[in-house]
Amino acid sequence: MKLVDHYNAGTQNAVVGVGRLAVFLKSSSRPAVLVLGLLIAGLGHAEDAQLGIAIEGGAFNAKFKFFNASDGCPGYNDIPGAKDFMGGVFASSKPKTKVLPTDTPIHVFLFRPRDTAGISAGGGQAEIRRRSLQVVLTGDAELVFTGFEDFQPQWTASGAIEVQRADACATPEDTADTAAATEEALPEETPEEDAEDPLPD
Repeated sequence: MKLVDHYNAGTQNAVVGVGRLAVFLKSSSRPAVLVLGLLIAGLGHAEDAQLGIAIEGGAFNAKFKFFNASDGCPGYNDIPGAKDFMGGVFASSKPKTKVLPTDTPIHVFLFRPRDTAGISAGGGQAEIRRRSLQVVLTGDAELVFTGFEDFQPQWTASGAIEVQRADACATPEDTADTAAATEEALPEETPEEDAEDPLPD
């Protein structure tokens, strides 16, 4: 598969803007030059990369959603402007491009409307995390969902990317809380003496 161009237009425009600002500030005071230095330093730490993402065979009415996991396991509120939510792209058999920050753990979740009931029954956020992948980009890359086992995605990846299960973000406390919540949600077993007799052959 062909990777997208490594250098994105947003970064290029930012570099041009800083260059013009440098010309303006050359004759300015020392504090202004200090401001320029801070701007350039900030630009150096705001590198982005492009992720091409797809699903084999396509997925009707589905969308890949991205959540920032740099502070640990994220919330999965996908309302625009919500904390941790980084937007999404429609799922397709042809790679769609998403610009993401490098060196940042990001959760990738394939949302399919038909899965909503199962996610709610499985514990909501904990179940979304179980069905997600965690990626870290160091440059441009591609990620392809190739199938599912127990609703967990299987994948292939190429380029400058590290991929693992999204559970990697969880601390021991998170794991204990998830286990407790899951146990509480399990239906009670029917006592043997109250079980109905099997139907006759």
